[in-house]
Amino acid sequence: MNLNYRNERNAKAVAAYYNKPLDKPDWYKIENVSDDEGDIILYSYIGWPFNDEREFIKELASMKQSKITIRINSEGGDVFSANAIYNAIKAHPSKPITRIESLAASAASYIAMAGSQKQAYKNTMLMIHEPMTGMWGNQYELRETADILEQISGQMIDMYADNTNIGKREIKEMLKAETWMTAKVAKEKGFIDSIIEAGKGAKATFDLSIFSNLPDEFKAAAKKEPITERDLEREIRDVFGLSHNKAKEVIARCKELKGDKAVDEAAEAAKKAEIKAEIEKAILTLKH
Repeated sequence: MNLNYRNERNAKAVAAYYNKPLDKPDWYKIENVSDDEGDIILYSYIGWPFNDEREFIKELASMKQSKITIRINSEGGDVFSANAIYNAIKAHPSKPITRIESLAASAASYIAMAGSQKQAYKNTMLMIHEPMTGMWGNQYELRETADILEQISGQMIDMYADNTNIGKREIKEMLKAETWMTAKVAKEKGFIDSIIEAGKGAKATFDLSIFSNLPDEFKAAAKKEPITERDLEREIRDVFGLSHNKAKEVIARCKELKGDKAVDEAAEAAKKAEIKAEIEKAILTLKH
């Protein structure tokens, strides 16, 4: 069984498809709410080729708080990375809570399933589908890859069946169909335990064109719209937890760093999580 897909050529191909840089693994953030409570904010692609799941697992293992909440807004990622993270969450003595804050698609649904309590805001979605890959090779390699995908599919069916209240036959059909679920439907089928009525979830700004049955609301969100300076301020506040005034200062500093077109360039980059380095430079400057 040849699983040697984690090579430089494939990494570059995946990065080009998602239009994401390979050298900026800023995919999660840990916040210590108190001595007894911690949050993990998982708001990006999961695992290879952009991120190393070992880093996440190591930091999770080091968390000693009695209450840990893993907050999810992700388009998915590598199934083996997600499976390793799933097992680490299941094994953690604090029995972490998982909370969908906008989208738990594809491999991100693995993370959602790992919680001792599985929560979701009422305006969020969860999606499951058959494992898939992109490759080239001869007839023997392609057949072997199909066999591997079939085995992964069987493991996924078992995992979802263990964590929901529906049978394997229904799960198999849901995977085949690429099934998108609202929080209400996800709760009815046992993919989540409770719906959070108060407040609102985060906004999903991922490129989801790889999926075939994308709901209309995500198709509409995927359309390119003019991005204003206010949009950029909101992105900066969400990512770094800054005040409105501080976010405006950061934008002003970004203009100095990048020139007159900085707001347009930075706003577009912010949607792809590519501006973090520039914003961090601005924040460091403002602190001095």
